Amino acid sequence: MITEGTHMDAVRTLKANLKLDGKPCGWCQGTLKLGDDAAICTACEKEHHGRCWETKAGCSTAGCANAPLRRLDAPVAGVAPAVPYAPSLPPGLVACPSCRVPFAIGSPICPACRMITSPDGIYHGPKINAPGAVQSLVLGIVGFFICGVVFGPIAISKANSAKAAMSSDPTLGGEGLATAGMVMGIIDLVAWAIIMLVKMSHQ
Repeated sequence: MITEGTHMDAVRTLKANLKLDGKPCGWCQGTLKLGDDAAICTACEKEHHGRCWETKAGCSTAGCANAPLRRLDAPVAGVAPAVPYAPSLPPGLVACPSCRVPFAIGSPICPACRMITSPDGIYHGPKINAPGAVQSLVLGIVGFFICGVVFGPIAISKANSAKAAMSSDPTLGGEGLATAGMVMGIIDLVAWAIIMLVKMSHQ
């Protein structure tokens, strides 16, 4: 019987949490529900009911290193005996559960489809500033002193581009910089509008 917190080389067992709630079991296709005994394959991260993993003796993903071996049934006349399954991936590699591209075990993100591979679904690796995040803040500050009507919109555009990049790639950071650049860009435009109104009122 699988108990919560049990860890083995081929499987990680736990009670189904919010991340697993509603996910289909790889064997029976029934959905996992909060509190169910769940079994996560440590090679491909496929979700299963704990009972399904035990009954089938392994992972449901075809080609996974933790898939069960084929049984050597009694030979039938005229039929070649079944050949035990041999893992196709080299040691140290695992197939991405999303795009099936192999990558090194332990990598925090798939290099092909950018899917987060950590068990909790949260990226824990290093981040770099998204393109445009720093530039948006610099342009916003420059626009506060000169040509706000020019630099303000550019700062806002750079900030939007940086935020869009961050939403699609978890390895990118700099959200605070992009937000500050967007705010400065808006201030540039407002300040420019105020200056123009003051000038017009004195004419």
